[in-house]
Amino acid sequence: MRGPSKWGFTLIETLIALVLSSFIIGLVSHTFLVQNRFYETQTLRVGAQDNVRAATELLAREIRNTAEAGFVVAGKRTLTIRSPMVLGVFCDMNGSGNNGEVLTEGGEAAVDQNEVAGLALRTATSWSYVNATWSTVNGSDGSSAQNCFDNGADTVGALSEFHRLTGLNSIFSSPSPVEGDVVMLFRETTFTIQQSVLDSTTFGVFRAAYGDSLVEFATGIDTTAQFQYRTGGTTYADTIMGAAVGTIDAVRIVADAWKRPPTGGADPITFGWSVNVPLRNVR
Repeated sequence: MRGPSKWGFTLIETLIALVLSSFIIGLVSHTFLVQNRFYETQTLRVGAQDNVRAATELLAREIRNTAEAGFVVAGKRTLTIRSPMVLGVFCDMNGSGNNGEVLTEGGEAAVDQNEVAGLALRTATSWSYVNATWSTVNGSDGSSAQNCFDNGADTVGALSEFHRLTGLNSIFSSPSPVEGDVVMLFRETTFTIQQSVLDSTTFGVFRAAYGDSLVEFATGIDTTAQFQYRTGGTTYADTIMGAAVGTIDAVRIVADAWKRPPTGGADPITFGWSVNVPLRNVR
């Protein structure tokens, strides 16, 4: 009778098995790492794209509403614009022209009083802008609608849309407003592209309303980001100065995105992006 088998793995067989299993584990690990890096890269790329698109949409929306001759600063990385809040018509002048009753759609309720940067008076050829806060120009006393009615204005169903602007003599020394003149309450906004506070390795886009400090609302912007301006024709310049500022009719926002390299990656994630914004109020 034959005894029990004592066969087993030889040393060579064991080494071959270890080599094969190590190869398989290495292959699986490499595949996992490649897939993980690809996923991380795609996530970063999508995040960069979404970030820069959201930033340029906000910029474009505000820049598009720039009033005629409403550019204050038109630099490569700094842009200051004036955009209309409400338009009104003087229907009665009193107090030697220092006070004027004005009709605006929506009345005071339609005015974001904290964002009022000043008044603009429409002259024969353009707007005349003067910076002033709401507290210095608001002179309403509840009698504006009656004063305009006494002066021939139709106030039926619109009593709340009449209010008084004061201090006009000091604001508009020449020309002084008269009945029938068009007046605009405007906001003034500054946009700046500079080193990010949230991530010092990138640039950010900052915004400030008139009299306020800059606030960063987008980061992850490449150092190539800039504003460019068209003053007629098809060419753009990155800086416009002097009287030419009043002839700007389009703005190009170059806001390329930048993200740090993914884990284990050598190259950063970049995304080229620019938007052309024709100005609808300048013509």
